[in-house]
Amino acid sequence: MGDNDLIHEELDVLQSDIDDESPQVLGVLIERLLAEGALDAHLTSLHMKRNRPGLRVEVLCHPTDRERFIRLLLAETSTLGVKARRVERYSLPRRFEEIQVRGKPIRIKVALLDGAPLRAVPEFSECQALAESLRLPVRQVLDEARAECAAWIARQRTS
Repeated sequence: MGDNDLIHEELDVLQSDIDDESPQVLGVLIERLLAEGALDAHLTSLHMKRNRPGLRVEVLCHPTDRERFIRLLLAETSTLGVKARRVERYSLPRRFEEIQVRGKPIRIKVALLDGAPLRAVPEFSECQALAESLRLPVRQVLDEARAECAAWIARQRTS
């Protein structure tokens, strides 16, 4: 695998371990971080000092957004400090295509390797909306969309 087909980025990871904040507040925080442009944000449960349960907040962001997200973490949580580190991320290039599921369009995210489609994943929110409109279980629509993705990939490989 040549480096020229991968996307290489230097990014920042911000981290704070919290044992005295409502999980509801932290759930809203994750939504806000993502809405504000974080590349990723998540919570991980952990045991902290004195055997207290706690949550680790991690945010992945561009270095130019580092201070803004640190300030947001300090303002919106009970934390008194935020750890930060620079990381390198390598990822596959991707593009969007469209498939049909039950006669309705669903966007799929296609990952590329050496310029060729490697795998495809349906957009969950679109599968969810289709399932709701058809009054079907979301898992059923998602399974059908995944099968269509596999067929789409197979067609790309043979053409």
